[in-house]
Amino acid sequence: MSTTPSLCEHLHDVQDLTPHDVTERLVAAKEHCRLNGARFTPLRQQIYQLVLESDQPVGAYDLITQLQQMRLSETDDISKSPVDEPAVKKRTPKNVAPPTVYRSLEFLLSEGLIHQLTSINAYVPCCHPRARHTAAFLICDQCQRVQECSSLPVQEMMSFAEQDVGFVVERSVIELSGRCQDCQ
Repeated sequence: MSTTPSLCEHLHDVQDLTPHDVTERLVAAKEHCRLNGARFTPLRQQIYQLVLESDQPVGAYDLITQLQQMRLSETDDISKSPVDEPAVKKRTPKNVAPPTVYRSLEFLLSEGLIHQLTSINAYVPCCHPRARHTAAFLICDQCQRVQECSSLPVQEMMSFAEQDVGFVVERSVIELSGRCQDCQ
């Protein structure tokens, strides 16, 4: 896994994004993918946007539900349009297939845009998108707040495993559960 250090000495609330932040992240992700020759498909964009806009960690099936609701809403909007074509009125939304959502999540993970929290089986945006780094996550059991920390001690632990012990890290997830500062 060998990571390039992207250190910062403070915590980031991963779900504390404004609409402007979400737009900037989407534009940056699209450009990143274009430069790397990766396809940032409309579905991948939608899923990334939903993860960015969520106020708590979001699971794959929550994303499937949200996408299905979006498709139903789009179909309702089309059927309410003044166009009087039978093809438009009979149109039903295509179901969202779980494998396509999981493939999109894998893509977003591989591009460094999101993180997977294995203890709660959910996804959060990365605070340092596209910068390969090791992070520790502080997860509040009460309010579901997630904070990302990619500080020197976290990086030192990875360096110790790789350089001092000779252990090749392929994947790391460091998660600490408890109560955040606001819930104590």
